[in-house]
Amino acid sequence: MKRFLILLAALAFFASCNHTPKIRNYGDAEKAFLSTLTYEDTIEVLILGQNFMEAMKNGMVREEIENLNVLYRDVLYKISDESVDELVAMYGTPITDYALDSYVFSTAGVNDLTFRYTTEGTIGTFPAFKITFNPVKVGVNWFLTLKDGNMSSAAKNESGRMHPLSPAPAEIRLNGPDV
Repeated sequence: MKRFLILLAALAFFASCNHTPKIRNYGDAEKAFLSTLTYEDTIEVLILGQNFMEAMKNGMVREEIENLNVLYRDVLYKISDESVDELVAMYGTPITDYALDSYVFSTAGVNDLTFRYTTEGTIGTFPAFKITFNPVKVGVNWFLTLKDGNMSSAAKNESGRMHPLSPAPAEIRLNGPDV
């Protein structure tokens, strides 16, 4: 009996020494990610978005769209030439005014950064459009991707969000050094 208690105590000791919280679901991944975010992360994401919008305001639409990335599953790719052409056709008109609408962080690959913009006059005097980015964090670096209607979003209503018990997302990887 004494050996059993010693063995049990030893197992408990080793289990407590090696205990690292397991990320088993989306809710755990979100909590873990949010606990690592810093003020600098927020500022970096806001600057990435503002630089994009400012370039669009200055007529550098193609140049700025070429700087975007695409997240497919858990790999971040440089945007393709075909996608650049499609987005230039969609966003080719220079904007005249923009404003930050909202930002929400969730996980390394699911975040929302939304701006309102107009192609005539100023916001408030002309109808505004919205553009939502999905800032993606890989290691210590942030990359800007565009969010489409099929992507999960922390800012969406309940039906558009990831369920907290959904499987945990995989770690985001870069596809090559030039991403």
